[in-house]
Amino acid sequence: MKLRATKKEIKEKAGSNLYSFGYCELDYLLKYKEPFAYSAGVYGWSCDYYDLDGVIISTGYQPVGKLLDYKMVKKWNKKAKAAKNRTEVRNLIKLFLMEITDIDN
Repeated sequence: MKLRATKKEIKEKAGSNLYSFGYCELDYLLKYKEPFAYSAGVYGWSCDYYDLDGVIISTGYQPVGKLLDYKMVKKWNKKAKAAKNRTEVRNLIKLFLMEITDIDN
């Protein structure tokens, strides 16, 4: 079950480990994951939050966090689409996280 959280709460808790992705940009990479929280505004749902080994992924119509290069995001989602099972996707997530956290350093 997802908890409702404000964007401010998520920003404070995640710190520099918060990344922003548009709606369905990571749908294949996150297909086996469940969001732990969501944010909503006056117009309804804004985004979901996923915790991937301490890195928080925000995805939706109005996500929050650091933006990454769209071509890189598309590359990883395409790899996940071609994955044959949950284990392959899990391994791709680890590699994806290594790449995005290395970009910041």
